[in-house]
Amino acid sequence: MKDFLQINDSLREMHPDLPRALKVVAAYLLEHPGDVATLSMRQVATNAGVSLPNFSRLAKMLGYETYGELREIYRKQVQLHDASYYHLRAETLHKPNRMNDSAAFLAAMQESVIENTQQLFSQLDSDYLEEIAQVLTKCRRVYLVGMQASHSFMMHLNFLGGMASDKFQLIRSEGGVFADDITDLGAEDAVVVLSQQPSAHATIQLAQLSKARDATVIAISDSPISPLALLADFTVLTPNQSPMFFESYVSATIIIEAIIGFFTLEQTADVVARIERIEADRIQLGEYWTNKET
Repeated sequence: MKDFLQINDSLREMHPDLPRALKVVAAYLLEHPGDVATLSMRQVATNAGVSLPNFSRLAKMLGYETYGELREIYRKQVQLHDASYYHLRAETLHKPNRMNDSAAFLAAMQESVIENTQQLFSQLDSDYLEEIAQVLTKCRRVYLVGMQASHSFMMHLNFLGGMASDKFQLIRSEGGVFADDITDLGAEDAVVVLSQQPSAHATIQLAQLSKARDATVIAISDSPISPLALLADFTVLTPNQSPMFFESYVSATIIIEAIIGFFTLEQTADVVARIERIEADRIQLGEYWTNKET
């Protein structure tokens, strides 16, 4: 019988070819494992917005006689405190009241950041991050893709990565022209792509093109069934709940810094000399404020 992680892998692989109703069921199982473990099938079906038989149908497609057998896997996973491995939602936030309570909003922000961060680290695997770092170390070039709100965070990755190696190349979005940046993209390269739903059209197009050219695609995404996660070779999930009008990028920033940290650990001692040269050049060029009198 498949265990919890194998079920999630199967659901991701099956998802693109499933009928619409079963796609909804698969998505719900992937994104709400805690609900599957703790709520009745009727409650889960109501939350998902599909009829009860669809859950039984998908359970049989996964190799289980009944939905109850499938649910038991999720129940055991909750007992092991591992259900958060695939993007459990953050706990209900303390929302500001109608009196525009700024203290309540700040408390809600604090709670969401703590919840997202705890959830992120509960699902992170050092071996998995090390494997990603090894891919980046062995590849010829690392292309970085992030559009719209994600672009500035990939600029951060490019800045950090550029200190450790000259192989990082940011795909810039200025003017909507990308073809020149990916002319030489091929099987010897890796592509790190950041996207939170709804995904930018150009981001998915570039990820699909990278996959078609046999490059290794590493996704930083908020959902295991996002278009990006479904086609990637490696996926790191980023809990992103927020009381703001926009999703949080705190988890994405942590992942970016973790990837570069693990990448740096894979490098030879030359990486220290490179960073020292960069720092010396910055000082010589006067890039830092040094006026002690003000």
